[in-house]
Amino acid sequence: MPRRVNPTLFGIYLVAALLLANLVAVLARNNSSTVFAQNQPPIAGGAGVFVMPAQMGPGQWGCYLLDVDSGTLCAYQYMPGERQIKFQAARDYRYDRKLRNYNCAQPTPDEVKELVEKELKARHVVDGANAGEKNEK
Repeated sequence: MPRRVNPTLFGIYLVAALLLANLVAVLARNNSSTVFAQNQPPIAGGAGVFVMPAQMGPGQWGCYLLDVDSGTLCAYQYMPGERQIKFQAARDYRYDRKLRNYNCAQPTPDEVKELVEKELKARHVVDGANAGEKNEK
């Protein structure tokens, strides 16, 4: 009596064989550092300057240029009708990072700290009561 082939089992073996063949092909490459994503330069920049695409508004596109060394962020917008990239804004952010609370709404950071401390105290009390109940049993 001929053996009947289970199509599901055949499909699983086929997928496993293809995955194994793919792994062998990837590992057989000469440049093995690309296999594990090591030593790759940044995608959108290097040497302290990075470019990030941005949507400036509905249907409006551009990019941000971040210069880490000088602490500057610039914005450029593409004008499709004029086929030009136009400079829109620049900002030195070195001192911005030193502000702790600027243009903050409610709750303030101190209020958040108080809420967290209250929650931790309440949790500690509940955990302590639960530990006492477990010890009594």
